[in-house]
Amino acid sequence: MTAPAANPDADAERLLSQLSNELMSPFCPGRTIASCPSDQARKLEDRILADAKAGKSRAEIEQALVERYGAEIIGYAPQPVVLYGAAGAGLAGAVLLGWAGRRWLRGRRAAVGAISTAPTEARKPAGAVSKAERDALDDALDEIDEF
Repeated sequence: MTAPAANPDADAERLLSQLSNELMSPFCPGRTIASCPSDQARKLEDRILADAKAGKSRAEIEQALVERYGAEIIGYAPQPVVLYGAAGAGLAGAVLLGWAGRRWLRGRRAAVGAISTAPTEARKPAGAVSKAERDALDDALDEIDEF
């Protein structure tokens, strides 16, 4: 027993459904062929169905539509400049963010290092007076007493 042959009309209908839901309508900007209420869109669907029943492949039908209506029928194709510009800006932003983060971390490490390597006199409590300060104070008081 052999498997039954696929129904060519059902395959053509399936191809029509796929194409009309994926391709943009040249008659209704921003809408697919299937969602366009125009009579011209229905005629275009009839033409796609006739081509599919005639045995044309999806690629052949798409190519014929592009030749007739332009590449816009395939959908939005971003300009390379826009695509590469956005990618370049994102990369530059990531590099700048990384550089700023690294600089911030180095600044914090330097500040922590400066505190830990400060002279011992700088780490004394606020009320503690060094020997040099005490001698200077005594000299100043002696000068006042002699006056």
